[in-house]
Amino acid sequence: MIRITKFWRSFRPLGLIGAFYHISIALLPVLYLLWVPGLNLSFGTVILLGFIPYAFYYILKGVYVRNSTAVFFFLFYGYLILRFEGNISRIMLGCSAFLHLYGMMKGSINSRKIRNIIEIYSLLNVVLLMTQLVSYYFLHIRLQYIPQQLIYEEYRNSFVFAEVSGLYRPSALFLEPSHFTQYCIYGLISTLFPGGQQKIKLNRAILIGMGCIFTTSGMGIVLTAGVFAWYVILNNQSLYRKILSWLKWIPLAAVALLVLLQIPFFKVALQRIFSSVDGYNAIAGRTHNWEDAIGNMNGSTLLFGYGDQHNYEWYITGFVDTIYKYGVVGVILEALCILNLMAKKIDNYVWCCCVVFTGLFFVAHLTNFVSHVFYFGIVIADIIARKEKIY
Repeated sequence: MIRITKFWRSFRPLGLIGAFYHISIALLPVLYLLWVPGLNLSFGTVILLGFIPYAFYYILKGVYVRNSTAVFFFLFYGYLILRFEGNISRIMLGCSAFLHLYGMMKGSINSRKIRNIIEIYSLLNVVLLMTQLVSYYFLHIRLQYIPQQLIYEEYRNSFVFAEVSGLYRPSALFLEPSHFTQYCIYGLISTLFPGGQQKIKLNRAILIGMGCIFTTSGMGIVLTAGVFAWYVILNNQSLYRKILSWLKWIPLAAVALLVLLQIPFFKVALQRIFSSVDGYNAIAGRTHNWEDAIGNMNGSTLLFGYGDQHNYEWYITGFVDTIYKYGVVGVILEALCILNLMAKKIDNYVWCCCVVFTGLFFVAHLTNFVSHVFYFGIVIADIIARKEKIY
């Protein structure tokens, strides 16, 4: 009981409210998938609107920081709002997203605390995912943790409830394996690139990485390999040692690959990245609508997009969706926000997060404001914490 009380009090200056705010921000990508009965809104949207006073408190009373980041985000969200075509609810949501991010620039979230929550939630999902695998392959029971009726209508008919070429694809408390990866990869980055005097949590990293791979998500396998490769390269002292460290693993990796290809589970997972399953691989499945969506755009339409009210009827990734709605101008303004964060030169955590987000932007649908607040927020919090020495 004493530890719980200490936990709440550590979120100063607003204690209990601050704790709920940190937990809510850390779980935004998950809460966005659930709906609030009677309002026809997602929990993530309600949280962004409901916690505006908390963010605004820090805007008025937070740490004093001269930060050009606010200018870039103000231009980006200001432009988006101009393209909302008078939609009041979208304007409110866009303004709330900016207020939350600006509040984070003023210290509304503590980087260490929110990273701990993300790591713990990632590990929880790894445990639940392994339980799904054991239950399916040994007990022949398919576990689905989230009741379908609680899922936001936009995602309720997700293909997560079907198998791919007979391959079971667990996702724990997420709707599909790619959602698992899009969240948990940040838990992996956090464990490998801790801040301040924190030690690397290699055991946590290995578990989270295994979870991303066992989802069979092509995205998860590629990103996990990439993040671990980044970590290994940075922890070798010389180029000579780096080259040797990679060469000595090539024979073992080749043997391991041959063994894994004999196991149907891994064979189909790898085919989804490099070959073809159900008519296309993981990359083609996310990019095959690009040409149809933006191929005929030209002139002012290509420059400014069709506007926020125009939704493409099929799945398109964040990059294409941004061009489709907000044009090349929208993509440039968002790219400037990301480049500004990377230009802070804080550490490899910030760089790795930004690179991963950029990759996800091209292969995943990360265009809603809930995603913005989560993915940009955790990086902004870390930058501000280091600059103000409040890590």
